[in-house]
Amino acid sequence: MTTRKLESSEWQQYFDDVAKRLPSMRVGVSILGDDIGVQPETEDSALLGMSYDSNDEIFEIATANISHRVVKPQEIYVREQAGTLSSIEVIAQDGTKQIVELRPLPSLPAS
Repeated sequence: MTTRKLESSEWQQYFDDVAKRLPSMRVGVSILGDDIGVQPETEDSALLGMSYDSNDEIFEIATANISHRVVKPQEIYVREQAGTLSSIEVIAQDGTKQIVELRPLPSLPAS
């Protein structure tokens, strides 16, 4: 498992590329902050998409339950396992961390 910091110049291209090859996944989004602790935003929801818009400086993840945005993120870290994205940590302007955990959907049994 590899964790790396993405440079801000990579954000849009990285998430555009990931969105094209990301399999169907379940996602959980949590917000961590010194004054709020850990606040789950959504758990085990179907991932619809993710992107970074460099013009508006917005990272967005869309699930079946919510659309979560971070305006002007300060840092983004990604964790990949065997070439597949498994989590994202987005640090917001106020220092809170948005943690996105990705899990593959279970396979259907062979018939």
